[in-house]
Amino acid sequence: MLIFGAVFSCLDPIMTVVAGLSVRDPFLTPFDKKDLAESAKAQFSARDYSDHLALIRAYDGWKDAEGKQSGYEYCWKNFLSAQTMKAIDSLRKQFSHLLKETGLVNQKTENCNAWSHDDHLIRAVICAGLFPGICSVVNKEKSIALKTMDDGQVLLYSNSVNGVASKIPYPWLVFNEKVKVNAVFLRDSTGVSDSVLLLFGGKISSGGLDGHLKMLGGYLEFFMKPALADMYLSLKNELEELIQKKLLDPNQEMKLYDELLMAVRLLVSEDQCEGRFVFGRQQPVPAKKAAKEIQSGKGGVYNSKNELQTLLVRAGHGAPTYNTKQLKNKQFRATVIFNGLDFVGQPCSSKKLAEKDAAAEALLWLKGETQSSSKPIDHALLLLKKSKSKKRDRTPVYGSKWN
Repeated sequence: MLIFGAVFSCLDPIMTVVAGLSVRDPFLTPFDKKDLAESAKAQFSARDYSDHLALIRAYDGWKDAEGKQSGYEYCWKNFLSAQTMKAIDSLRKQFSHLLKETGLVNQKTENCNAWSHDDHLIRAVICAGLFPGICSVVNKEKSIALKTMDDGQVLLYSNSVNGVASKIPYPWLVFNEKVKVNAVFLRDSTGVSDSVLLLFGGKISSGGLDGHLKMLGGYLEFFMKPALADMYLSLKNELEELIQKKLLDPNQEMKLYDELLMAVRLLVSEDQCEGRFVFGRQQPVPAKKAAKEIQSGKGGVYNSKNELQTLLVRAGHGAPTYNTKQLKNKQFRATVIFNGLDFVGQPCSSKKLAEKDAAAEALLWLKGETQSSSKPIDHALLLLKKSKSKKRDRTPVYGSKWN
C-alpha cells in the first residue's frame, strides 16, 4: 500500500492508514456514551462510507491540535485514544524513514503528496493494500446484503461508519479484518467502485465472452463493452509493469508515466459507483437529498448557514464559527464549530460553498438525519432543552422562518 501511495503521490494519508492497521482502534466507544462516540466518528466520515478516510481526518485534526498543545483536549472531545494517536504518529515516522532509505521516496516528500487531497485516489490505494479482503454490497429495501467469497453472508461491526448506514452507495467494500462470533463480522471497511476494484484489485482475466472479465478465479465477474474491457486490461497491465519497475529501480522517473497515472486517476474519480458492470446488479434507490440541496417553500435557495445560526441563537448559544482551509487542488474545506462540536464539510469550489456544506453537515446531525446511530436522535431538541432556562430571560430572536 505504501508503494502505491508513493507512486500515486498520496503517501501522507496512506501512511496514516497503514499505521492505523497496525495499532488498536483509536475510536473509543464508552458504553454509556455510545451515541455521542458514534456521532463523533461520523463527523470524520463525512458520509464517505469509509472508516479509513475517517481515521485520516481524525489523525490530521489531532496533528493540528498537537501543534497547538491541545492534543489531549482534541482526543477527549472526539472520543479518541491519545495513546493510539501517538503510536500512529510514531509508525508514520518509521515508514517515512524506511521509504527514504530504500529510495522509493526522496528527501523532499512534497512530491509524494501532490494528490493527497484526492479521496477517490486514496480509496483506490486502500483497495490495493487490502485486497483480497473484498465484500459485495447489495442494497435491499430495508437491509444491506453483504457477501465474501470465503464466508458467504457477513455483517459489519456496529462501530464502523458503514455498520450503521441504511444504504451503501458502493458495490464493494474492502476490509482488513474479520471476526467470527455468532456470525462473521467485518471491522473497518471502505466503499470502492468497479473501476477501483478492476484496476487496484487482484489479477483480472478475460472470460468466455467478449467484454467479460473475471477476478478471484471467476468468483467476481464483470460484463461490459469489449472495447472497454480491453481498456481496463491494458491499463491494469501497464500499472502492474510500472509498480514492478519502481520496485526494481526506486529512482525510476515517474514523469515518464504521467499519462498513465492521469488516466487511472480520471477513471477512479469519474466512476459513479453504481456497479454497472456486475450482471443483475440493481440500482440503489436514490436517498433523499441532503439539506443543502433542498429549496425553501418560497422558492428561494436554501441557506444552511442561516438556518444553523438561527437554530443556535434560538437555543441560547452563540453564533457558529468557521475554519476554512484551501486544499492543494485549490478547493476549500470548511469546519463549523459550535458548543464544543466540530463538523467537517466536503471540498467545494469556493469558501462560501464550503462553509455552507459544513453547516449542512451540522444540521443533518442536529436533526438526527445522519447514520451515526442505530437510534435516531433529535440533537436539536436536546440542544434547545439544555438552554431553556437561558431563553426565559432573552428577547425572542426572529431570524429566517422555520419550515
